[in-house]
Amino acid sequence: MHEGCSHAGIPKSRLDFWKSKLEHNRSRDQMNVALLEKMGWRVLVVWECELRDMNAVTTKLENFLNKE
Repeated sequence: MHEGCSHAGIPKSRLDFWKSKLEHNRSRDQMNVALLEKMGWRVLVVWECELRDMNAVTTKLENFLNKE
């Protein structure tokens, strides 16, 4: 679940549970990206919804790999 995604949604049942879980996942992911970058890694995030357009994913990956 990422900002601006038209495919993201929160289940209708157990709303408090899902909001908390998804926010925790987001915080965990941000922390892990920051830790990897601090260790010198470059990080590329590909969201599941992006996989619908493999040409765009290919371009994103090529741009990432060609950047230094």
